Amino acid sequence: MLPFTEVFIGELIDKLVIDKIGNKVGRVTDVLIVPEGSFPRVCGVQVKRRWETVVISDTNIAMLNKQIVSLNIVRESIQSAELNGNEFFLRRDLLDRQIVDIDGAKVVRVNDLKITQVNDDFRLVAVDIGFRGLVRRLGVERPLKKMVSWFAKSLPEKLISWDYVDLITQDLSAIKLSVSQGKLATLHPYDIAQIVSELGTQERSALFQTMDMERAAETLVEMETDMQISILEGMSKDRAADILEMMASDDAADVLNEMTNEKAEELLDLMEHDEAREVKDLREYDDDEAGSLMTTEFIALPKHLTADETINKLRQMAPEAETIYYIYVTDADKHLAGVLSLRELIIASPETKLEVIMRTKVMSVGDEDPVEDCISMIRKYDLLALPVVDSEKELVGIITVDDVIDAVMPQRRRMLKFS
Repeated sequence: MLPFTEVFIGELIDKLVIDKIGNKVGRVTDVLIVPEGSFPRVCGVQVKRRWETVVISDTNIAMLNKQIVSLNIVRESIQSAELNGNEFFLRRDLLDRQIVDIDGAKVVRVNDLKITQVNDDFRLVAVDIGFRGLVRRLGVERPLKKMVSWFAKSLPEKLISWDYVDLITQDLSAIKLSVSQGKLATLHPYDIAQIVSELGTQERSALFQTMDMERAAETLVEMETDMQISILEGMSKDRAADILEMMASDDAADVLNEMTNEKAEELLDLMEHDEAREVKDLREYDDDEAGSLMTTEFIALPKHLTADETINKLRQMAPEAETIYYIYVTDADKHLAGVLSLRELIIASPETKLEVIMRTKVMSVGDEDPVEDCISMIRKYDLLALPVVDSEKELVGIITVDDVIDAVMPQRRRMLKFS
């Protein structure tokens, strides 16, 4: 069994390598690992000899620590290990790279990498993202620790366990690691948006390629418009159209309105007919009209339904609605007739019709009314959503409070998202 070891890559690079009888072999230039389980296994070290560079398999390593690397074979019998393409080099491929810290939901840079013995193997167990990792690689860790101790201070390590890390690179196929959808699925779209905002254009595109449509749509909504456009234009048109279909109609319209008409129409043509029609209708409104803020995803039911029938309907319709804080009630001509809350619906007798329990005095705005009127009404009456009617008094959409926040305080909204 190998002696127990914990060592950083910064301590291994340029260390002396000797054979089983003490002859000098060369110096370490890199360490290779293969993805196995949560913590990748060290499968070899790259050594620079006088006339060549060789990869020595982990099966030929007798000792590996911060002082020296020794082998269990003699120098003359060393043969470079054959690589199968699953390996990658820690120094070349990981040091100074950007990674996603899943635990902290942020992008960080790899300053050093920690290897620990696990039974008879060595495993990559942690990433050092702190200042200490940098000074270790520069070879000044010990004197700096001593100097800091004079002031009764310490030089802390800032480590992230590897199982909380996903790799972000400009060429995922070359590195042989991809962003784990399972880990990203544990994050809120807000947190993913923060991560994506810190990446370069290529890294953003690579990350979005790993997401399913629903998560990509949810994340895109949390981002600023210029990034939304950049991401959509960086993927295939079919995938971009599919993601737009998953977004709320008003959010999709907002993104397309910032594109050229040619690009927007091209994506709309690739979307499903019903979704495209809703988005096209919203794009017809001017920015200062109430219709530009509304979404067409809302709950509206005929007034003759009973409370029990309505609850059964909601079970079917809720996944397609942006909000069901309010249930809007319409007459036979789809005119807005009343409104009730979920609480009022739940406590009503099952056989009671909506027209009996609804409130007939409904605050609403016209689809061409000024945006300022919507803002004023939501503020004045403390509404979570405001219904929008057309010139025929037909219910055509709702304006939610979060859309009003975006309209009133766009700078504050961006600060909340990316602070």
